Amino acid sequence: MSDQTRRLFFALWPDDATRLALFHWQTYNLPADVRWQHRADLHMTLHFLGQVEPDRIDELLDLGESVGKTPFGLLLDEIGYWPKPQVLWAGPTSPPAELLNLQLALGEGLHGLGFATDERPFRAHVTLARRVHERPATEPLAPLAWPVSQLALVESRPGRAPMYHPVGQWALH
Repeated sequence: MSDQTRRLFFALWPDDATRLALFHWQTYNLPADVRWQHRADLHMTLHFLGQVEPDRIDELLDLGESVGKTPFGLLLDEIGYWPKPQVLWAGPTSPPAELLNLQLALGEGLHGLGFATDERPFRAHVTLARRVHERPATEPLAPLAWPVSQLALVESRPGRAPMYHPVGQWALH
């Protein structure tokens, strides 16, 4: 891989009201010793691509343009914890068919372009905090209606805050 590769992923990009509601939950529920996800970095990853050569970005932008034109609602109503990666997250107990179809269509498009995708089943979630050594006692997440209207191709730039920067964004309308 060249030094110019970019670490990319496809994600749902929340509107400001959804970001603010998630940030509000973080503010009142997370202990000080965990690494909060920066408010501007809150998102739902659909497919992580890893390091991508610059000459492949246009085909990813074309793929983003070609899928997911229908907006949908997503109800974030569950707080979850994964001990192995030490991640606290918010997600839907029942992901809508539109979300699953969009994730599947992107995966098929990525395979068609020769990109590998994660073998594990898709688990819709928004990371709220990392380095969470044990599940904190938190208030439940009041069901949060996210009107999903943005798909994004995002670059990860570790060491900066915010560290996620959209390379391409598409309105779902």
